Amino acid sequence: MSNRIFHGEFTSADASALSEPNSRFTLYEYGGTSTITLGATDTAVISDLTIVTGAALTVTVYDGADNTVDAGEVIARGNFPANGGETHKSGCPHSCQIGTYPKIKTSGAGQIDGVVRGYIQKAGG
Repeated sequence: MSNRIFHGEFTSADASALSEPNSRFTLYEYGGTSTITLGATDTAVISDLTIVTGAALTVTVYDGADNTVDAGEVIARGNFPANGGETHKSGCPHSCQIGTYPKIKTSGAGQIDGVVRGYIQKAGG
């Protein structure tokens, strides 16, 4: 089975203490608006990441099975000034843990928006 290209979107006015499902990027079919649900054996592979903040925040993009950022789960982390942002295109994509979504956690309240692009690798693919 071939890899499935996606883009993911995240937006929140306060991503500092969200539940695991609410911390996730919503994944969409590339070029469309149909959402994608990751299977338990799927791997989300992130190649591009864009983060924009409305307030000064520390932002962590991570994977894993819960809403706690544990060792080895950080995809990207940075301190952003108010109305700051960054786009990163990786020459070496990040493979999320099997069956987990990319997620965002912030240091406090404030608008945060993120976009990821990549593909879903099916087990055995």
